[in-house]
Amino acid sequence: MPLPALAWQDYAVIVLYLAAMIAFGAWLARRKRNDEEYFLAGRRMPWFAVGMSVIASLLSSLTYLSEPAEVWKSGVTHMTGKMLAIPFEMLIVWIFCVPFMMRFRFTSAYEYLEHRFGVATRRLGVVLFIIMVVLWMGFVVLASARALSTVSGISLFVVILTVGAVATLYTMLGGLRAVIWTDVIQVLLLIGGGLFTIGYVAWTTDSSPLDWYHVAMGRLNTAAGTEAVPVFSWDPTIRATVVTVAVNMCIWHVCTHVANQMTVQRYFSTSDIGAARRSFVTGSLFGVGLNLMLMLAGLAVLYYYVGQNLPIDGGLSADTKERDLIFPTFAINHLPTGVGGAVLAALLAAAMSSIDSGVNSIATVVTVEWNRTDISAHQNHHVRQAMGITLCAGAFITIAAYALNFLPDTWGIVGAMPRTFNAVTAPLGGLFLIGMFVPRANQFAGFTGTILGLSTSLVLGYLKQIGGILQGAGLLE
Repeated sequence: MPLPALAWQDYAVIVLYLAAMIAFGAWLARRKRNDEEYFLAGRRMPWFAVGMSVIASLLSSLTYLSEPAEVWKSGVTHMTGKMLAIPFEMLIVWIFCVPFMMRFRFTSAYEYLEHRFGVATRRLGVVLFIIMVVLWMGFVVLASARALSTVSGISLFVVILTVGAVATLYTMLGGLRAVIWTDVIQVLLLIGGGLFTIGYVAWTTDSSPLDWYHVAMGRLNTAAGTEAVPVFSWDPTIRATVVTVAVNMCIWHVCTHVANQMTVQRYFSTSDIGAARRSFVTGSLFGVGLNLMLMLAGLAVLYYYVGQNLPIDGGLSADTKERDLIFPTFAINHLPTGVGGAVLAALLAAAMSSIDSGVNSIATVVTVEWNRTDISAHQNHHVRQAMGITLCAGAFITIAAYALNFLPDTWGIVGAMPRTFNAVTAPLGGLFLIGMFVPRANQFAGFTGTILGLSTSLVLGYLKQIGGILQGAGLLE
């Protein structure tokens, strides 16, 4: 694919955004620093900011690329499953998860595991969380950097280094308060890029979302490589169904809202259960709106090309994974000068909103574990230590992301990595849910169940690779 040349206005928008994030983190660092301020923003964060921050950390750059691309594959049928999950997950998290965790004045979510089971279970939770976040963040950085490098022509090394360094720097300087407020800015940037694309296509093509929908569904019924997501199927080889997407999203969000420090720490930064619940509802509503907006942006871009019989810029194929690049490529080639840069800045924002959450949460958890004490009782003792851990975590994730790029494609590790870190989510969430709902479960039961759940997840995720190894060794015909 030929590399488009960014105009200086596009570069200016990107540089301005990055500089603003660093400056904002430095400005927030001027506040009085103690442990509760650095780790939990003094437990006084506004609920709407916390809610926007939660969805920013969960809606990564992968979502920003994949949702507009999914309409080329399955129209709007995949989104139907995601929307179906929303009422169920909201009820579970609203009624059980948020009130339960807010009963405790913890700094790290994994302090609960010691409170409920014992030290060994707490350490297991911490190890699983760190593994999950490092793999998740490394994959997010690499995948988003590859996309940005491809569509802009900027060196992959420069993109990875910039994303990792800037997110780590403002997080290290400002702590959780910087993470939350920069996430708010990043959400607004994501919304702006999507809405401008939708409005631009509607204006320039004199069309409406209804026109876009009809063209997308027409393509779904005629083009090769497309398939509507069925409502349900017992066939395990089916990629997805509306029901399985809904179940998967519901379980993922419930586990993330009870067992993932990235999310729980934000609720801990609010003043009480009522504020935490309002934060959750705010994040959920923004999540619904952002996903629908990205789907609509994907429909708009599909109509721009297919509805007007135009070739996709750069020779991209909508029938392969290249479809993930269609949205940013469209932005660079067709949106007004400078706006394309803003969309790329939004892609950077989506990546950084995940990374800042990851490194801040790792620093919090490791600092708490390192000192094995109630941080709130020892004010001003651990901020410098946490800043050092933040810097190390950010550097490690940045280096790991770049190193992953050199793995042979035949290994399939990069493509399979989401199955690795997502395999941790349910077992870790299940450990917390056992503690919440099974009062007779002891440490042995929780520990053993988590290990067995993790093993099952990994076997299911890598069944094809395991079968190939066994077949190569002559143990399986």
